[in-house]
Amino acid sequence: MRPSLSPALLSLAIATALFHVTAVRADDVDAKDDKKVTTLNGMSVDAQVATGTVDEQRLSTGVTTVMGKQQIEAVPTANIADVLSRLPGLSSYSDMHLGQAATGESEYVTIRGLDSSYNAYTLNGFALPETDASTRAISLNMLAPFGIQSVKVPKTPTPDMAGDAIGGTIEMRTPTAFDFAGDTYAKTSVQGRLNDLAQHRGLSDKGGVFQQELAHRFGDTKQFGIYAAGYYGKYDNAAQAVAPNAQYKPVDPTRSSSDLSQDGPLQSSQYKYSVYTNQIKRYGGNVSLDWNGENTSLYARAIYGAYEVQGQQNQMSARNQGGNQVLRGGYFNTRDIHEKTATLQLGGSSTADALTLDYGTSYGIGTRDVPDYVEASLYGAKAPGQFQFDLSNPTFPSLAGNSAALQNYAYSLRSDSFWKTQGGDAGSRDTRINAHIDGTYAFTDSTLDNVRFGLAGDTSKRNAYDHPFTHDDNNFVYGGPFFGGPDYGSSAPGGPALADLPGRLVTNPFGGRYAGPFKLIDRQWVLDQAVPYKYLNDPNGAGIYTANDYNANTTSSRENIYAGYLMATFRVQDLTIVPGVRYELTDYSATSWRSNGDDATGAFVNQGRRYGEVLPGISLNYRPDEFTVYRASWRRSFARPAFGLISGQTSYSIDDITGQVNAISKPNPNLRPTTADNVDLSAEFYDATGGLLTASAYYKRLSDFIYTSQSSTGNDSTLGGNVPTGTVLTGGIPVSMPENGGDAKIYGAELAMRKQFVTLPGLWSHFGIGGNLTVQHSTAQSGRADHPGSTWLPRAPERMYNAAIFYHDDHLRADLTYNYTGLQLIGLNGNGLDYYLQPVKTLDVSATYDLPYGFGVGLSVKNLLNSATFYETSGKSKRYLAYDPGADGAYVETGRIYMVNLSYTF
Repeated sequence: MRPSLSPALLSLAIATALFHVTAVRADDVDAKDDKKVTTLNGMSVDAQVATGTVDEQRLSTGVTTVMGKQQIEAVPTANIADVLSRLPGLSSYSDMHLGQAATGESEYVTIRGLDSSYNAYTLNGFALPETDASTRAISLNMLAPFGIQSVKVPKTPTPDMAGDAIGGTIEMRTPTAFDFAGDTYAKTSVQGRLNDLAQHRGLSDKGGVFQQELAHRFGDTKQFGIYAAGYYGKYDNAAQAVAPNAQYKPVDPTRSSSDLSQDGPLQSSQYKYSVYTNQIKRYGGNVSLDWNGENTSLYARAIYGAYEVQGQQNQMSARNQGGNQVLRGGYFNTRDIHEKTATLQLGGSSTADALTLDYGTSYGIGTRDVPDYVEASLYGAKAPGQFQFDLSNPTFPSLAGNSAALQNYAYSLRSDSFWKTQGGDAGSRDTRINAHIDGTYAFTDSTLDNVRFGLAGDTSKRNAYDHPFTHDDNNFVYGGPFFGGPDYGSSAPGGPALADLPGRLVTNPFGGRYAGPFKLIDRQWVLDQAVPYKYLNDPNGAGIYTANDYNANTTSSRENIYAGYLMATFRVQDLTIVPGVRYELTDYSATSWRSNGDDATGAFVNQGRRYGEVLPGISLNYRPDEFTVYRASWRRSFARPAFGLISGQTSYSIDDITGQVNAISKPNPNLRPTTADNVDLSAEFYDATGGLLTASAYYKRLSDFIYTSQSSTGNDSTLGGNVPTGTVLTGGIPVSMPENGGDAKIYGAELAMRKQFVTLPGLWSHFGIGGNLTVQHSTAQSGRADHPGSTWLPRAPERMYNAAIFYHDDHLRADLTYNYTGLQLIGLNGNGLDYYLQPVKTLDVSATYDLPYGFGVGLSVKNLLNSATFYETSGKSKRYLAYDPGADGAYVETGRIYMVNLSYTF
C-alpha cells in the first residue's frame, strides 16, 4: 500500500515551507556551508573540506561513505570496481557472459544489494556515458584506480542529485593541482604482476602497469593549476572452470515433476571443463586545468579510459548419450571486449555576495565492441558405455572412476575433429551531453541557512548492433557446401583431429584432477576459418544472408532528460533540516528492426515515450557536538527501464517445416519506471584522530518492479533479463512482452568502524583495525507464473562484511583485508532450482615502504587464499553446480595475483 500523502502533495508542502521562514538566529554548527573553522584530524576544516576524508563523510548532509587516494592505492587491484567493494554496503561482481569473471576482475558495483542498474554514477559531478546500450548499469572496466582522487557514495541522495538512484550514487573525482601540498608534484609508478594459476599451467602469466603524474600551480598568487596523468597496463592471466552441460534430472527416473527441488537426488548427464586465457590492456589518462580567482573559479578537464581483453576459451565436454553411448565434445570461442570512454568537462563556480552559482557542461562518448566473436565446435564418433561422474567434490566432477577405455576416449585428442564455426560482430555507442547550473543563496541571522536550486539537461544518443556471420546464425561447416564439399554432420566432421590442430598443451590441467592432455587451439587459425567468410551467402549450407540477419539486433535511441530542484537548509540550534523536491522529465524515442516474419525481410520502426517523476525528500541531522551526528531521511527515487526492455528486436518463432509464425516476442516501450520510497536512520561517532563508529538502518519499498539482473542466465532473452512477461493471443498467435511486476522491498542495517590505537605505547600505536558489516533481507514479487510467491532481489546478498588490520607509521603502510559477499540470487529458473552465486571470499595483503630521496617500494597479493572467483549453483546449497547456458563456467578459479610496486616522487 502506498503512503496516504502523495508525492505531489508532499512536494507542494515542502515548496511552500521554503518561502515561509521564521527569522530566528540559529547557533552555528559544523556543516558544509559553515565558515566556522574546526580542527579535526590535525587539519583545518571549513566550507571546503578535503575530498575523500573522514571530514567529508562527517559533514555530509546524508548517509555517506568516502574513500581517499591513499585508501584506493592500498587495495591491490587495477580495477576500481574491486576497490569499491571495500566500502560498507557495496559489493562488486562480474558474470560469465563473455567470460568476464574469468579475468579475475569485477565489472559492476551494487549498493545495498540493488542491481547496479539502480545506481547513479558521476565523474567530477557529470553523468558517465554508458558502454552497453542494453542496460542502465555502468561498466567500470575503463576506469582504473590510478586516475581517481577520491570516491564518495551518498546512500541517501538529496534533491540536488540525480533522482534515478534507488541504490545511491557513486561519485568519482579525478585529481587537480590543488589537491597536493606543494606547488609542484610529480610521481612515477611502476608495477609488475604475476598470475600464479597461469604460471602453474605453463601459460603467459606476467605483466605490468606504468603511471606518471604531474601537477603544478603557477601564477602571481598560484591561482592557476594543471594536473596530468597517464597510465598503461598490460598483463596476462588464466582461469579454469567446470559446469554441467545438460539440465539436471532426478536420479530416480520414476520421479519427474516441474519442481526439481522436490524430486530427490539429481544428476546431469554431461559436464564441461574449460581453460580461459586472457591478455588485458587498460590505459588512459586525465588532464585538469584550473583557475581559482577571488570570486570565480573555472576548470577544464579531459578524461580518457580504455579497457581491452583478448581472451579465448578452450573446452572439453564429456557427454552421456542415448543408447548406451558417450560423446566427447570440444569447443572454442573468443572472449574479446573493447571498451572506451572519453569525456570533456568545462565549468566553474562564481560567488556574488550571498549567491553562489556552480555551472558546467560535459561531452562524453562510451563504446563497447565485441569484434569478430567466433566459436567453433569439435565432435567425432561416439563410443559405447556411460560416463560415471564422481561428485564427492561438488566443484569438480571427476572421471577418475571410469574404465580405462572410457577414460582413454574422453582424454584422447583424436576422439574429436574440427566441425564448424559460428560468429558475429556486436557493439554499442553512447554519445552523451549534459549541462547544469546550481545556485545557493545564503542567509544570515536566520533559521533559514540557505536555499538551493538548479536546472540540468542531459541528452544521450545510443546505437547498438549484433550481426551474426551467417543466416539465422547457422553453422558454417569446415570444408562443407561453401567450399564444394558435403554438409558434414557432427558425428563425422570434415576437419582435422584436435591432435593435428595448431596449438599448445596446458601443464597439469586443473591441478592434476584432469587426468589427460588439455589442448589450447591456436586462436588465429580458428579465426581464419570464419572471419573471411562472414556475411556471405552459403545457399547449400548455412543459407542466404538476408537483411533480417544483419539488422535484426540493430537499435538506435535518443533520450532527453530535463531536471530541476529546489531545496533549503534550516538550522534550529543543533538540528539541521533539509527539505526539497526534484522533478525529472524523460523523453525517449527509439528505432529498432521489426521482422516481417518471413525470416528474410523487415523494416525499422519507431517508438517512444515521455514521462515525468516528482521526487520529494527530507533529511535531518542532529549534531550535539562536532564529533557526533544523528541522521534521518525520507526520499522518493526511481529507475528508468533498461533499454533492452523498451526497444530492441521483435523476434518470431517460425516452424521449420510449415513456415508459419508460432509466437512473437517484442519489447514494451510502455514499461513504467520503477519507483521507490526510501527511509534511512543513522548514528555516527568520530574522534579527533580519524577514528569512527557508524550504525545505520534502511528500508526501501519498490513499486512497478521490473525483475532484471546483469547475469546472463538461461532465462535471459533478447529483451534483456529476467523479466515478467504477459502473453496475449493476436490472430491466434501468442505475443509476449515484458511487463511491470509487483512490489519489492529491502531492509537492513550497516555497521562500520575504524580505529588506530594511537594511545598505546611505542610500536603498538601504529596498529589499527577497521571493518564493516551489512545485514539485510529482500523480497520481490517477480510476476512470473512459475514463481507465484516472493523471491530475493537479484544481487542482494543477505550479509556482506570487510575486516582489516593495518599498520601505519611515517614510512610503512601495511594492510590485511578480508572481504566477504554472501549468497546472492542471480536468476530465476522455471524448474524450481533458481540460480545462486555462492559467497565470494577474498583475502588481500599490501605493504608499502617509503625510502629516502622520494623512492617507495611495495608488495601486494590479491586473493591470498586462492578462493574461487565465481561459484554459481542451481539452488541455494552447494550441492549442484549451475546448469546455466548463459554462463559458460559455474565454478571459476583465477588464482592469486602477486604485485611488486616501485615509485619515485619528486
